[in-house]
Amino acid sequence: AVKTVADLYSPLSGKVIEVNERLSQNPSIVNNDPYGEGWIAKIRISNPDEVENLLSAEDYRELLEEVA
Repeated sequence: AVKTVADLYSPLSGKVIEVNERLSQNPSIVNNDPYGEGWIAKIRISNPDEVENLLSAEDYRELLEEVA
């Protein structure tokens, strides 16, 4: 297993209010359960209007297929 530290970019502006400390001991949770126990951070969004610019999971999948 390889552990890596990397920057995390967000399409929303705001403030990180909580991080998932469990990931430091078991980072594989992100891959195994990304929409459940594998959450990375909780963010207090400072500009709620930015949410309207987000892609749905399906739209994002399609975008990735187009650029691959």
